[in-house]
Amino acid sequence: MTYGEKMAANPDTIGALQRLGLNQYEAKAYYALSMFGDHTAGRLSERADLPRPRVYDVLERLQDKGFVLIQKGRPVKYSAIPLSEAVQTLKKIKQSDLAGELTRIDELSGSLQSKLKASASANAPTADAVWTLHGREAIYSKIGSMISGAKNHVTVVSTPEGAISKWNAHSKELTKAKKRGVEIKFITPLSSDAAGEITKIASLHTKEMPTRMVLSDDQALVFLSDNKAKPEDEIGVWLKSPHLVETFKHAIGK
Repeated sequence: MTYGEKMAANPDTIGALQRLGLNQYEAKAYYALSMFGDHTAGRLSERADLPRPRVYDVLERLQDKGFVLIQKGRPVKYSAIPLSEAVQTLKKIKQSDLAGELTRIDELSGSLQSKLKASASANAPTADAVWTLHGREAIYSKIGSMISGAKNHVTVVSTPEGAISKWNAHSKELTKAKKRGVEIKFITPLSSDAAGEITKIASLHTKEMPTRMVLSDDQALVFLSDNKAKPEDEIGVWLKSPHLVETFKHAIGK
């Protein structure tokens, strides 16, 4: 069976390889080496329909990504590394890249923190102003900040699924808050057995409420989106108002 026939029989293969992070030429080269065995660069160029001037660059990138082995000799031959091995290498590369990127973010954050600290207090959000947050990541980041800064109380009002999700995302912050003497409360129609670790640091009030929110001292974050919304479509509003927080607390049963 020719390369073209193999491709016709497996139309999604190149696309799947591209989703792993290979470009089209790299995916075609790796597929050809996997299907037909060792090749010289020239033969691979013909077999996989790759531009001859590009084939060496393509193979070099595949080697860097851990998808190809090179056999020195005359001529030089190239061989596909089994996909299971290549994927493990790819994962390690991605993890290393991510770790490096996170370190860079931390370093930038640290250097910016001191520069922005002075202006932050002068330009803090106006009390009683309402600010909109889009997407679960942004909403959960604000919740984490609220919990970390809490001195007196944190109240989480949510669905059973939402309560578990917030616990999974913020258990470290909640545990630290508890150690600081902060009162932690979860209001959700969730049984003690299902709540699991939550009950070790929080008082659990099994009650269903018509809204979802998180209260922390004089701050409130209220979810506006439906609880079935996709994470990227979630919308919340955050405000800092002692009066409104007290009103919310009484409404949900202080």
